[in-house]
Amino acid sequence: MNHSVFRRVKAFLASCFSWDKAFARRVVVITLPIILQELIASSLHIVDGLMVSGLGDTSYAAVTQAGRYSFLYILFCFGVTSGGAIFMSQFWGARDIRRMRQSMGVSFVWIGVVALVFITGATVFTDFISRLFLPQGESASLANLYLRWVAPSYLFQGVNMVYAACLKSSEKTHIPLISSTAGIALNTLLNYLLIYGHFGFPAMGVKGAAIATSVAAMVTLGLTVSISYGLHLPAAAKLKDMLGIDSALRKRFAKTTVPVVFNEGLWALGVTMYGIFYGRIGDTAVAAMGIVSTVDNLLWVFIFGMMHATAIICGKAIGASKPELAYLYAKRMLSLFTGLSAPVIQTAAIVLGIESFTMWFRAFNAVNVVGVLRSGGDTVFSLKLDVGAMWLIGVPLCAAAVFLLKLPVEYVYICTLGEEIVKVLIGIPHFRSRVWIKNLTEGDIAFETN
Repeated sequence: MNHSVFRRVKAFLASCFSWDKAFARRVVVITLPIILQELIASSLHIVDGLMVSGLGDTSYAAVTQAGRYSFLYILFCFGVTSGGAIFMSQFWGARDIRRMRQSMGVSFVWIGVVALVFITGATVFTDFISRLFLPQGESASLANLYLRWVAPSYLFQGVNMVYAACLKSSEKTHIPLISSTAGIALNTLLNYLLIYGHFGFPAMGVKGAAIATSVAAMVTLGLTVSISYGLHLPAAAKLKDMLGIDSALRKRFAKTTVPVVFNEGLWALGVTMYGIFYGRIGDTAVAAMGIVSTVDNLLWVFIFGMMHATAIICGKAIGASKPELAYLYAKRMLSLFTGLSAPVIQTAAIVLGIESFTMWFRAFNAVNVVGVLRSGGDTVFSLKLDVGAMWLIGVPLCAAAVFLLKLPVEYVYICTLGEEIVKVLIGIPHFRSRVWIKNLTEGDIAFETN
């Protein structure tokens, strides 16, 4: 029995690590632009952090906590576009461009609703939003100011995410890289000009950082749209292409995407709860975790690239009715694996040291849940695994650590890691069962080849 188990494990690992040259080239071509895009975006966060940190702990804490609201919005949008990308990737594998564009149309409607809700929150219920993250005081007032001026960026970012999802699904990952690079460069320049008032511009502080974000988001969207339509790519959908969606596709889209939106939304709310807990500890804890988040983004650059590449490659194989090939690809992808005060810097260093021992768990879960299971359409299980572990394990542990035990932020952060271990223990057996491989282009939807 033991020899049989050993042979099965050995064969499984051998299939994971046996990459042929063609597959390796394909992974590099798809992944590299995504990694570069994520790297540039993470570098922007570092530049933003350095610029705002020069204003002091209070301003840095305000932007960090207001940014958690923006982060919540982005994750809801990611839920919509991630659900849409499941269909886009599989329809791309089936070479059904018409239904790819119809999937874009449904995604745009959902993004519009999400953007309306969050823009209303940031502009009408600003005080209520800021009080969730920070006690009343100077930092809360600055957070209000930032939210009101960053709100216009939400619509631009949401629409751009739909176009980017279609471009990535059709293996044109270099185009979002080009547009986001230009937008990020502009954002950095405007930050320099508007936060401190260089070259005759008024010194706006936190307000200047928010305006820079909104203008850069608008320019990024403009470039993405211009390139897509100029080159007549699958993302260059006309209005009539995105309308006239048949009821079968609409129902299947909702059935698949709603769990993803809830998954990302509830996960984002859980992360937001962590932020609220940090805010109750004090500005030093918030600023320290802001540094951790900035450095953490750099560590996740490679992971996000592999996560998106996995979803594209596996989704295309499933759409082309090659489930065994999708499973093989999934196995291969899973085989990879100063203006602030002294107390802020010291606390951040401790938390980053803790994270270095747990990164593998986070990386594996990200690729498995988002890159593998979702690409196969198994969104309900992904929702249960991701959200269940967070809200039943992570959030209760952190709440107890903050409000009952009154622990410092380093120990509160350790409590967030319990959910990752649970997800690994449950996620691996489910992946090996192959029940996650679902071809969404078959069944009620008869696809066409264009």
